[in-house]
Amino acid sequence: MAVTSLRWRRFNALVVFFSLAVVVAGSVSVRAQSDERRLERARDAIASQRYESAIEELKRLVRRARGETLQESLFLFAGLQREGSDAQRMYRDAIDVEPGSEWALRSQLELAKVEYALGNYGRSYRMLSSSRGCEISEEACLFEGLAAIHVGRYEEARRPLTRIRRGKLRTWAYLSLAEVAAGMDRHEEACRRYESLAGTMISPTAVYRHGECLEDAGDTRGAVDEFRSIIANFPDTPEAVLASEKLQRITSPARADFSPPEVATTTDSEPPLERGFTIQFGSFRDRANAIKLSAKIKRVFPGVRIDSELVRYREHHRVRYGYYRTREEAEAKAEDISREMNEDYAIMSIP
Repeated sequence: MAVTSLRWRRFNALVVFFSLAVVVAGSVSVRAQSDERRLERARDAIASQRYESAIEELKRLVRRARGETLQESLFLFAGLQREGSDAQRMYRDAIDVEPGSEWALRSQLELAKVEYALGNYGRSYRMLSSSRGCEISEEACLFEGLAAIHVGRYEEARRPLTRIRRGKLRTWAYLSLAEVAAGMDRHEEACRRYESLAGTMISPTAVYRHGECLEDAGDTRGAVDEFRSIIANFPDTPEAVLASEKLQRITSPARADFSPPEVATTTDSEPPLERGFTIQFGSFRDRANAIKLSAKIKRVFPGVRIDSELVRYREHHRVRYGYYRTREEAEAKAEDISREMNEDYAIMSIP
């Protein structure tokens, strides 16, 4: 009877144990599903630029999530930080969750990009060259190559850059390989690359460099044509200013056909202010779309310009007009332009 009672107690204990295990497993499963739904809402909020909503979801996730969900949450949250130091800390936390995972590699790339943006090119290069980032991301290959160029390690820069074979990154890689060739005193190779890229009219830098190649080769007429094409096709870029300066130096004042054109300047607004407001008519990833809109507005309001800015390391081209000390002044002018051109606008603060 005692043996039977002991067995019965053991049996009951096992039943309780397995029951608790099932409850715990079910609780973990429910929590994991809840975290995944929260993460999905955060992704959607970021995609639709509802950043405050995304931040609220991610705050909860970084406190309670585990594993890959925690890594992705930290990665996304870091990208929404205003302070670079906070972003860096979160990227490091994401790496520590599971080093070697895809999210860890992506976090390491973002850390390296922050270092690159801060001018710490050597540190950025070491981070990328010691990781497997270039094996899974062409963006990592590009930044590894760019960082290597900045520290003069041209031979090391070639390997990651030659692995980039598609998309817009290919254009940057091809231009960077021309810079590598120039840095290694392979001027003929560099000029061939600049010429090939200049023909596409994608990169004002390539056109400018090709103009310099022609100038060095004694082809003044060809150089003048390239510098003029920059001013005509990329009027609101630093290369346009450089091209105008080049034309002033290399053209002959005695020859009217060599007189350098002027870079377009704002004619209907005050000089740039340290603080104030400007009118924005559009923001584009594709520079060609920005040029198209600015050309339309410029026919009536010649002071329109394109401001190119890096946002999370991606170039955005803003079609803008004027500089105003008060929002009211900017809105009054924007209404005039909008009535004339039928274009939507937004008032943006400076800087």
